[in-house]
Amino acid sequence: MTRSLFVFFFIFWCFSNPAIAQKRETSGPVYIDSARAVPVEALSKRKLIPPSTEFKIVNPRNRGINKVVPGKGLPKTMDATRQAEPGKVPVKSPILSFDAAVSRSTPTDPTGAAGPFHYVNGWNSAFSIFDKSGNQLVPPASLASIGGEFTNETLGDPIILYDEFADRFLITQFSDTPESFLVAVSRGPNPVNDGWYTYRFNTNGALPDYPKISVWSDGYYVTTNKNSRTASTSQVVYVFERDRMLVGETAQVVGFPLPGINTNGFYSPAGFHAMGDDLPPRGNSPIIYMQDDSWAGISEDHLKIWNINMNWSNPRPLQ
Repeated sequence: MTRSLFVFFFIFWCFSNPAIAQKRETSGPVYIDSARAVPVEALSKRKLIPPSTEFKIVNPRNRGINKVVPGKGLPKTMDATRQAEPGKVPVKSPILSFDAAVSRSTPTDPTGAAGPFHYVNGWNSAFSIFDKSGNQLVPPASLASIGGEFTNETLGDPIILYDEFADRFLITQFSDTPESFLVAVSRGPNPVNDGWYTYRFNTNGALPDYPKISVWSDGYYVTTNKNSRTASTSQVVYVFERDRMLVGETAQVVGFPLPGINTNGFYSPAGFHAMGDDLPPRGNSPIIYMQDDSWAGISEDHLKIWNINMNWSNPRPLQ
């Protein structure tokens, strides 16, 4: 409760403090498309493709490339809010620990999500599935093994998500033929035996790099590192029509800009991810981003927050 109250008062202060509050800017969606579901049978019935064992180094370290660390810019004096000494955080010992993946690539792009009975693990262009005792139920396999829209697709960089409100798993990866998100939604709570619905959501241009996916009551929200120079007018946040995806129907995708954003090349906004017993009310899905005073056009560190209100019956792109 104390932490929740702190977060509430901090956000309230950010919006009420004249030194922090920013001009309100609005925008409608700038991109609308749809994708049909391609159902696939259970992984337990499919012939799995072994993952690649090729040694790869992608963007090796790039030392000296990034000159600005977010939050470490101006002013150069001591930050009054900085903790003088590192604190001690009490932690519990893990109940279970096991090796989930082995990769010969750098970076390994690890990802994973746990449900009540399963842990789905992913890395590079591969995945595997365990039970909650650490027993491997699906051995390491290429993402192409999922089938449907994932057939022959191994560009990788997967994101794995568990939607606790629907008791479903999501597996995503990139595609560049054309640039799009590939999304697989389990057809039931068992990712091994229940089969999948697969989708290909076109992103209308540049590859949707560095995606971050969150669950909200009216959709699956995806933020991207895309169109950095035009992020305030281009589609850089995508919303997938969650209700239809869960039942394998043709689903819409809507793209939004982030009006008023300033970026420093690479950027990483994030959506709020719903957790708990009940979904939040529909609408006002928050997207948050750190604006650093070391970047052009920013005079003071602050958090920028956008609320997206999704209307699936009439998205209405800007003219």
